[in-house]
Amino acid sequence: MCEINLEYRILGEGKQILVLETGIGNSFYSWIPFMDRIKNDFTVILYHRAGYGKSGTSPEHRTTANIAMELNALMEHLKIDRFLLAGHSFGGLCAQQYARMYPGKLDGVLLIDATSHNFQRLYDLNLPVMYSMISLEQLIETNEETAGKSKGELEEWYKENNSVLSDEEEAFLTNPVLYQTISDEFANWSNSREGIKSGRPFPDIPLIVIARDEEFSAKPYMEHGIPEEEALLHEKVWRELQVELALLSKKGELVIAEGSDHEVHKDQPGIVVECLQKLKERQVPWPN
Repeated sequence: MCEINLEYRILGEGKQILVLETGIGNSFYSWIPFMDRIKNDFTVILYHRAGYGKSGTSPEHRTTANIAMELNALMEHLKIDRFLLAGHSFGGLCAQQYARMYPGKLDGVLLIDATSHNFQRLYDLNLPVMYSMISLEQLIETNEETAGKSKGELEEWYKENNSVLSDEEEAFLTNPVLYQTISDEFANWSNSREGIKSGRPFPDIPLIVIARDEEFSAKPYMEHGIPEEEALLHEKVWRELQVELALLSKKGELVIAEGSDHEVHKDQPGIVVECLQKLKERQVPWPN
């Protein structure tokens, strides 16, 4: 695998090291306000996957296995031997992959409303209205189209939509490379899923899975015209997948973030803080 220059930032001064895998299309800049809550107890490493932000691109397919190898190379570069790994959304799928490939590196894992390796069960549901709007194929196609725009066109689009962005966020979101990378990540979901399911088992390390509030998360779907029965069914199965994730480890635990949608760190940040503190206390003993 070729060497990739990955953008990263180190915050905090705590003894426990925490590494974050962001969701698909998300920057670590948007996580900095949350990290201010824990910087006294953790040393946090935020990074951008290849193709995100100021990170270089990779010629390798955007599978979770390749992403895990690239993160591990970054940890070796930073001379970090052990850490807690948190993953949000698709970043949680990447975290599951990393834990299976490099279990000896981890003190524990926090999955924040993470994508399941069994996510195909969601797409097998009979949700005609929902998937007429947000199918996986549409997500791939939309990001491919956006990747074809120039930086200037993207800047104009955000201005027209009255988006208030920091300079860092604007530079992040107006880079066409980002959207090609997102498209590639979506396009490789099936390969990632099969790679995870056929690979090593998840290790019995401390694991906490935070799941969003089913009823709370169904409301935005309904507000966008998706029938109530489709929204509720989708959320029911999403919750079932979160329960399964918590069973990956004998040391797994499920936490429900009541009153929270997908971005738990924004809707209920206190829950994420509590779970990180709990994992910090449960970390795996270092080998002799």
